[in-house]
Amino acid sequence: MNYRRVWLTLMVLLFACTCRGQQDPQFSQYMYSDFCINPAIAGSAGICATTLFRQQWAGFSESYMDENGETHTTAVAPQEIVFNLHSPVKFLHGGVGASFYRDQEGHQNNIDVKLAYAYKMNIGGGFLNIGLAFQMSNLTVLGDEYRPVQPGDPVVPTSNQSDFFKDLSFGLYYKDNDDKWYAGLSVTQLLGELMGNEAVNTHQSTTRHIYAMGGYSFPLPINPNWLMKPSFLIKSDVAKTQIDLTLIGEYQKVLWCGVSYRMVDAIVLMFGAQPFVSSSSAIRGLQVGVAYDITTSKLGYTHGRSFGSPEVMLKYCFNIVVPKTTYGYRNTHYLGNRPAR
Repeated sequence: MNYRRVWLTLMVLLFACTCRGQQDPQFSQYMYSDFCINPAIAGSAGICATTLFRQQWAGFSESYMDENGETHTTAVAPQEIVFNLHSPVKFLHGGVGASFYRDQEGHQNNIDVKLAYAYKMNIGGGFLNIGLAFQMSNLTVLGDEYRPVQPGDPVVPTSNQSDFFKDLSFGLYYKDNDDKWYAGLSVTQLLGELMGNEAVNTHQSTTRHIYAMGGYSFPLPINPNWLMKPSFLIKSDVAKTQIDLTLIGEYQKVLWCGVSYRMVDAIVLMFGAQPFVSSSSAIRGLQVGVAYDITTSKLGYTHGRSFGSPEVMLKYCFNIVVPKTTYGYRNTHYLGNRPAR
């Protein structure tokens, strides 16, 4: 098979798609939330469960004046939480996974559930996963929280409205067997624009998103105990493209710290630990990470709108090792006794 031609064809199909509007979740620790944007990650690293919580633009709020002339302030900063679970399944020649995502943005609440399968192929000193995910989304506009400038405005909803969407995501993921580098390409909400779906109640429509990611690992020449991990994430809906550039230093797989730059948005500081990696206990695969975005846009603290975006990550991975079956002879003929003549 001409794999170069296959890769070229798939890339053309992905980038030929048009997109509008940012709807997918955004996390600074994207290397731990990659499964929710790329279904091909399923089964690529043992059995893994990951949870991330993000408070986007903490402190961002809106103010309004009631009929008595009193001023009230309400927090409207986006709040995101995602839970991913995926595992290799040998008899399916790949992996399966599920993702739950909740996003609360101002007066809108979105819930997504994804079920994914990835087919694994061994290629050129590594493996290639081809993944497909079925997505179910519930979009709710909290109309009873809106306070229009002009009372009775027919455009502004006065009650909660929600709609249900079904969609697909597709992805490719390649990783070498030595864990030195990886690369991924994916597209989410694939069918929304193709089908021309528009919500009846909320008058919204899903928008296709394209992602490209990659990373590399190498020991620090002056101190091999440190492993340097540069990585990137490119996300686009064609109307807008954003790039995350990240550099993480990991010390003996126990502690790590790093910095990331998100174009025209934030500088991110990251810290994490895998405190039990040297033990033989069941929790040796537990990882904890935190990130803090220093907002560089006009939504930042210098303009009195937000004091940054904190984020917390919890991840646990393990493998099920099936013990090898041993055989022994129980016949007394083999226990050192001479057989009776």
